[in-house]
Amino acid sequence: MDIPGTQNLLGKDDFMRLFVTQMQYQNPLNPMDNTEFATQLAQFSSLEQLTNISGQMQDLLVFQNSLHNTLTSSFIGRNVKYGGDQEGAGTVTGISFDNDVTYLIVDGNTKIRLSDIKEIG
Repeated sequence: MDIPGTQNLLGKDDFMRLFVTQMQYQNPLNPMDNTEFATQLAQFSSLEQLTNISGQMQDLLVFQNSLHNTLTSSFIGRNVKYGGDQEGAGTVTGISFDNDVTYLIVDGNTKIRLSDIKEIG
């Protein structure tokens, strides 16, 4: 899975390749210290776990957004009072999503942020 903003970072496969290459080219008369070897294995294990957690967090975010969108659709046909930049009341006739911000369309023409809802009737 590609995570936005991480294209130039080393991943767990890159780390393992570096580790194996280091093992192949080490001096046989002066091999890597056991402590150093164990430290690198622990770092690899930590990297793998962080990668797994990152993937799970992405899945959770997708689920949360889906649930949010589903719950937001329940506003359609409901009367609302709103504040914020503009104040008023009306019936929600639609929903709009723009740059991860949810907007409700009130009475077919007024676009308000979901966070500006003060009352639902």
